[in-house]
Formats: sequence, C-alpha cells, structure tokens
Amino acid sequence: MKAIEIENQLREVVSRLITEVDLATSQGRLDVNLVSEDAWIPILRDVFRCPSLINLNKKQKNFPGIDLGDEQDRVAFQITASTDLKKVKKTLSQFREKNYKSSFDELYILTLTRKQSSYSQDAIDKETLGEFLFSAKKNIIDPGDILQRITAMRLGAQERLLNEFRVILGDIKDRLASYE
Repeated sequence: MKAIEIENQLREVVSRLITEVDLATSQGRLDVNLVSEDAWIPILRDVFRCPSLINLNKKQKNFPGIDLGDEQDRVAFQITASTDLKKVKKTLSQFREKNYKSSFDELYILTLTRKQSSYSQDAIDKETLGEFLFSAKKNIIDPGDILQRITAMRLGAQERLLNEFRVILGDIKDRLASYE
C-alpha cells in the first residue's frame, strides 16, 4: 500500500511542477530555467547514476549548450522549458561545435514541461553529423520520463526523490514570488 501512496504523491508533485513551469513560461518568466538547473541535480544524480553531476554554469558563467555535466561518468544535460525541435537542434549543434563529445558520451535534453509527441530523427541526425549518438526517443526526456524511471526504483529511493521534487516545487514558487 505504501508503494502506491508514494507513486501517487510522486505523480501529483510532478504534475504540479510541470504546470508551474508551463504557466511561468507562458508568462515569459524564463528565470524558472535557472532555478531548475540546480534543483534537478539531486534527482538526475540518482536516476542516471551520475554522482559527480554539477551545474556547469557555475564552473563557467553561461556555459554554452549544456547546463549540467558529470565528467567522471561522461553524462551531460541541457535543462530547458522549450520543447521544440529548434531548441533540440541548437543544443546538438553547440554540443558538436564545442566538441563536448571529448568530455561526454551521453547528452540528454530535459524539457521542464511535457515534451512533444515526436521529433524528427532525420533532422537530429543532420545536426550530429554522425559525430555522436543522440536518439530523440531516448535522449529527449521530460518529467514524465523521470517519474517512470523513479517508480521502477526501490521504495526508499522513491521517498527520497519525492522530497527532492517537493523542494524543486517550493524553490520555483519562492523564486517566482520574489520577482513579483
């Protein structure tokens, strides 16, 4: 019974998070992206097993093309409220042009709201030029995808990550309220 309760709470907090980001973005409040970069780190560390994940924008101001990275496990993330193919292509182009493949084997684009139902793999392949692998189905993720991975984890991990989602939701609300 407790597992179902935790899953229900996870689903509720993730749907509230998606709604908060979606509404903030529709109001032109793009500062939600900056709040989200740090807030998602503990969740992505657990879900993707990359304990050395850091905010690259703190390493170098306005780090181009990607936001989070774990150079030890060679995983990078772009965190964005934008879900369109144009943003995906721009991220891939920067990843290729900056030669990030020398530091990262995997790139994920985390959309903070529900991602599009599909993306053109042909358009993506034209951006990567075969220099690195990037699958629209695997590497473009959203909070729903993260939730799916979390519900496959042990109950203790689910509870810990539920608390992290609550922190994210609180951080976003507090940050947006401070700008009013």
